[in-house]
Amino acid sequence: MDAITMLKELVSINSVFPNERKAAEFVEMLLIENGFQVGRVGIAEGRFNVIAERGTRGNPILFYGHLDTVPPYGNWNGNPFELRAEESSQFSTDGPNPDKLHGLGTVDMKAGVAAIIKATETESDRKIKVVFGVDEENISEGAHAVVESGFLNGVEFGLVTETATSGKNLGLQELVLGRRGRCVIELEVPGRSAHGAGIIAGGSNGTGISAISEASRLVSELEKLNGNLGTHPLLPPPTQFIRKIYGESTSLSIPDSTIIELDRHMVTPETPESVLDSTRQFVNSLYASGKFREVDGKRISVRLKERKTPYLAPYVIPKENSYVQQISAIVKEKFGEPAYSYGTSVADENVFADLGIPMLSVGPLGGGEHTSNEWVSKSSYLQLIDLLRTFIRAF
Repeated sequence: MDAITMLKELVSINSVFPNERKAAEFVEMLLIENGFQVGRVGIAEGRFNVIAERGTRGNPILFYGHLDTVPPYGNWNGNPFELRAEESSQFSTDGPNPDKLHGLGTVDMKAGVAAIIKATETESDRKIKVVFGVDEENISEGAHAVVESGFLNGVEFGLVTETATSGKNLGLQELVLGRRGRCVIELEVPGRSAHGAGIIAGGSNGTGISAISEASRLVSELEKLNGNLGTHPLLPPPTQFIRKIYGESTSLSIPDSTIIELDRHMVTPETPESVLDSTRQFVNSLYASGKFREVDGKRISVRLKERKTPYLAPYVIPKENSYVQQISAIVKEKFGEPAYSYGTSVADENVFADLGIPMLSVGPLGGGEHTSNEWVSKSSYLQLIDLLRTFIRAF
């Protein structure tokens, strides 16, 4: 199967999480054709990671891609599950660009998955492991299951064929050597219930305190912190945003509790626990300064939001790593001077890096991830296959 046909087949398979089974079965078949011993690491009925290995020499090298996509958000010019070249000038003021291949998951990251499969048609006796994961677009349940399976034990280096989230969009010249981490903090804001009809002009009530109004004041204070959360010499600075706020009364009453979810991107050496501690200290400072007051002996409580999988830690790998240098040399020879960058968001490579595996990401030129009319550059996709083949031959 040629490279474009393979990508077309992958895009035609609806693998919006949690429906990755058909895509997993498709890549399973292709890996077997490439001489791999193939297995599965499941996370639920009909949901499984595809794991594969071959070769006898040296410590294993990992190639990784995720099979799931987000839903087809927005208004698509055509079927999101059909790979098609750009034919409409609506995409660009310069007219249509036939190098752009549109379809859901083209750049995030079915082109990367197809490139790994095409490149591993290259014969090599070096130990190679391939993982095609599920649930990356959710809470990385698939990646955690692979780690727990022990399949990655002994892996010396990992390569992920996904486009960077740094915003540079340099295609194959951009080598991602790290990513920020992420956690979610819950802040529960207390109020005092009272009859809602007691509100007078000006919005006050003699006895009631609206937890929603108090929460809105807290949101304002939290948003002032962006730009003052610290720095890192390589990673983008830490940031945070309000991802959810909910509170209500079930009758004609002033709400007495509201919960804010604070989404925080971390840099090393931050951890979810250190972010939790610093958020608590910040809330305490609001009380100490008089900006907030206790309500019937209650203060704003701060806790980590519970979830099924652990939060993802930030990581950085050194440029001096021998595999980084090898890939850098290939990129320089074929495409120009490599640009090292660091991802703004998290991905499954955060999970694997936590094992101590040096994880590098390099992907094809593309855009529109998580929006309508996602695309990948056809030429960049084919060049990625060439890069991977050259890397495998260098073993």
